[in-house]
Amino acid sequence: MGSSSENFTSSIFPHKAKFLNKFLWIFLSLFSALLLNLSFPYPGYSLLAWISLVPFFVILFTEKLKRVTLSALITGALFNVVYLDWMKEYKHVATLPGGVFAEMLFFLFAALLFWFLSRNLKSTWLRAFVCTAGWFVIDYLKTIGFLGFPWGIIGYSQYRNLLLIQNASVLGLWGIDFIILYCNVTIALLIVEIIRSSPPKPSPINLYILGGFLLLAVVFGVIKLGEEKKREFRSVRAGVVQANFDPWSPQVEENLSKEFNLTMKALEYDPDLIVWSESSVPFPYEYYLKRGNTHAVKVHNFIRYVNRPFLFGSIEFDGEYENGEFRGDFYNVAIFYNQGALKTIYRKIHLVPFGEWFPFDRLFPFVDRVLEAAGAGDFRPGKEYVVFDAGEFSFSVLICFEDVFGNLTRGFIPGKPELFINVTNDAWTGSEKAEVQHFSLSVFRTVETRRSLLRVANGGVTACINPYGRVIDMLPLFTSDYLVCDVPLGDKDDKTFYTRFGDIFPQIAAIVICVFFLVTVVKKVIDRMKKKNNM
Repeated sequence: MGSSSENFTSSIFPHKAKFLNKFLWIFLSLFSALLLNLSFPYPGYSLLAWISLVPFFVILFTEKLKRVTLSALITGALFNVVYLDWMKEYKHVATLPGGVFAEMLFFLFAALLFWFLSRNLKSTWLRAFVCTAGWFVIDYLKTIGFLGFPWGIIGYSQYRNLLLIQNASVLGLWGIDFIILYCNVTIALLIVEIIRSSPPKPSPINLYILGGFLLLAVVFGVIKLGEEKKREFRSVRAGVVQANFDPWSPQVEENLSKEFNLTMKALEYDPDLIVWSESSVPFPYEYYLKRGNTHAVKVHNFIRYVNRPFLFGSIEFDGEYENGEFRGDFYNVAIFYNQGALKTIYRKIHLVPFGEWFPFDRLFPFVDRVLEAAGAGDFRPGKEYVVFDAGEFSFSVLICFEDVFGNLTRGFIPGKPELFINVTNDAWTGSEKAEVQHFSLSVFRTVETRRSLLRVANGGVTACINPYGRVIDMLPLFTSDYLVCDVPLGDKDDKTFYTRFGDIFPQIAAIVICVFFLVTVVKKVIDRMKKKNNM
């Protein structure tokens, strides 16, 4: 596999090798960027995900480092510019370029690691495994830490494939991501072997392994979907409000009235629980309520009138208001009322980087000033995995994009929630693509935990998803409406393999890749020293 693409290209097009040797890698890069964008919502042709990286992987298997680097930059940039174009709606002009740049770097790191691994393995089946694992580990690294942002991970493209995503209960998203990546690697290797062999003698072993993976995944999916049909769920009737307004507009009275009216319509169906979205009460609610603020008192009185479990997104302030300024800490919170009284508050644990907080403001005060000018929030992260007790059922809340993190979600499981509720506000994007992308990631949390997810969004996607990833009901995007849904409750004592062991699969893969990388580098150093001494 060490020869350059000149031999590879000329073996396909011997009479046009000179032209194609210069430009074929560019065409393949552009083609992969196109296929990747078609695989994710929108438009979401998820079958293309199984081949979308094949053209790019062919480059990684055949080209030298310089072209691999350029190809990764081209493919990564073009894919993410289109995929993340909704970021331009954020208040600061640097948001889209910054987001694309960060994602492009991860794409480049994955490509370089893949290229290095492919150059140091001779066994066909081992090369496929290790190269897949290398890319897969970079996907995992995208999801951890302050900058965790799991958009663009190819496994998420399969959110509508109910048969396949049942496997998420075992290895989480990562099992599905690995299979799709392995499929792309296998096809790319097969193409390279066919073109380079004369006569063609492709090794079938990777196809057999891929077939085995797919067979296991399908069989497991069939078993679990059969289990879904036989299972009898206890349910809770939830009434949710998709208000579809700008929570930061000065029309607080009008916006609250809209939520009151939609809630009254939902009450006609006698729900057991009422839920409003993130930022539905966009001021320090408890702080204002204690001081008799008109809007806070109206919300409190309305909830007492409704007289049933009630959840809404708001802001918590811990401090004092002095000389016209709030001095203290703000939290993005979900507030729960039961029997007309405020019972529990959940503080959001994973805040949006740069949008809600920047933990290094003392080290980089200029960044903090830029974010403040852009209107970014200045919140502090919560620490407690709260489980709300509604009497007849229990639930936990994921605020905003917390529902895209599997390892965060499983942190609530020891408290034995029977249901997850996601309150979010993505309406600021004005983009159907952004809403559906976020929704597509959240679907996996239901299968990983075997709990339903009730998504309550300001502009959408507002939906009810059962413990097997099946959408029970949903509202149209960007409409002011309400939804009443009988939500299946999971078994509070149920623990899947994933909720027990979390991201163990990519973590083991990361250890293996690190060991292989170090051994390979040390071996090369020793070989060079021996060669130098012999000279």
